[in-house]
Amino acid sequence: MTSLLSLHPSTLISIPFLLFTTGLALLHILAQFYARYKLHKPIGVLREYVGVSILKPLVGVDPNLECNLRTFFQIDYPKYELLFCVHDDEDVSIPLVKKLMHEFPLIDAQLFIGGEEVGLNPKVNNMMPAYRKSKYPLILISDSGIRMRKDALTDMVGWMGEKTALVTQVPFCYDREEWGPSLEQMYFGTSHARIYLVGNMLNFVCSTGMSSMIKKKALEECGGMERFGDFLAEDYFFGVELTKKGWGCALAALPAQQNSGSVTAESFDARACRWTKLRFAMLPHIIIVEPLQDWLVNSILFSLSIWNLTSCHPLLVSLIHTLIWFSSDYFLFKNVHGGPMPISLTRFLCLWLRREIFASRVYWNAICNPDISWRKGTYRLGWGGRIRPAEKDPSQ
Repeated sequence: MTSLLSLHPSTLISIPFLLFTTGLALLHILAQFYARYKLHKPIGVLREYVGVSILKPLVGVDPNLECNLRTFFQIDYPKYELLFCVHDDEDVSIPLVKKLMHEFPLIDAQLFIGGEEVGLNPKVNNMMPAYRKSKYPLILISDSGIRMRKDALTDMVGWMGEKTALVTQVPFCYDREEWGPSLEQMYFGTSHARIYLVGNMLNFVCSTGMSSMIKKKALEECGGMERFGDFLAEDYFFGVELTKKGWGCALAALPAQQNSGSVTAESFDARACRWTKLRFAMLPHIIIVEPLQDWLVNSILFSLSIWNLTSCHPLLVSLIHTLIWFSSDYFLFKNVHGGPMPISLTRFLCLWLRREIFASRVYWNAICNPDISWRKGTYRLGWGGRIRPAEKDPSQ
């Protein structure tokens, strides 16, 4: 203890940070391993094709909504139903849904209008009538921006074991050429994929609701979907409560294909800021760790720590650190994508730098403004993920 107290304060800071960065490097390695081991492996023929009720909550339209919804009518699976959910009869997505239902009359599809208020979460309220009417033992909650591969439903059902109650897809994106969607794909193929893959590998709960399959009987054991009406991150809390009941969670082999038609760099930053606020509310210690796991902040502090301990020039250390980090992200992206790279190395570098440099700004925006604007409302998050209406500015 005396020898530790005799160390210079800068050394006492440098050593723990180097240990933290070593752990982060291990995270990179595990993500590479698990992506190669897990993703894009065909599930083959199932012994039983269990029926699936697909819940599609919709709000408005975007340029890609029709092609996204069309893929769900073309799924190669023998027993499923499509349950479209809109909040009111003025939603502009209704004519599109009716058009597709008319175009594919052999597909079991229904449209639910009106929702049911069970809490403040508008997505849960929107899905409640369809959830209550669902007739199959498996529920797939799929966001409107998801594009579905023909074999993806078979893959998800294949990972639903006897003791498993939740199967999710790694969030990723369909290939698009525009800058905003490419930036979104960069994030989901690198920073987000790293945490999501390793979290699932180590059996941590990190479920997302953009494409998640749940055993209905298991969810009913937790109080049904209505129990989660006051949680904004209902998808995460599905996983938390299911594991408390002794159920397991699994990861599908095929990543989810997000394909929103209205993504810009600014809208992506706003979306990333909302996720950051959610993480802060659910896991408060993340407030400290979050900026340290991003490349720019980590590179600066790592270089200064090495310089403090060894006198090695920080610019050289930072260059080596950046090269290793970038290479790791590049190969992780390739593994998550599972096919030929959709962009050149130069464009990948530009997107990577844009994402990483702006990560700190997203973090500070989340710290300074705790309110969350989502769908048609603005909410204030409490610790633990519960929401309440945001307080109105008295000056307005």
